[in-house]
Amino acid sequence: MKIKELKQGDHITQQIDNSTIAFEVLSIQQIGRRFMVTFRSAFGIESACYQGDAFVTAA
Repeated sequence: MKIKELKQGDHITQQIDNSTIAFEVLSIQQIGRRFMVTFRSAFGIESACYQGDAFVTAA
């Protein structure tokens, strides 16, 4: 799924050190051509900035 297609409440996964980590999208905001996404996981709440055409794995 492209970052620009994410919506609040979507769930995505990421492989980190041979483990699958699940993230919930708390918010997404377009800033110019980039998107600021705030996620919640078992490790807490974090934000990251992505290009709109970047891909993530939807759960």
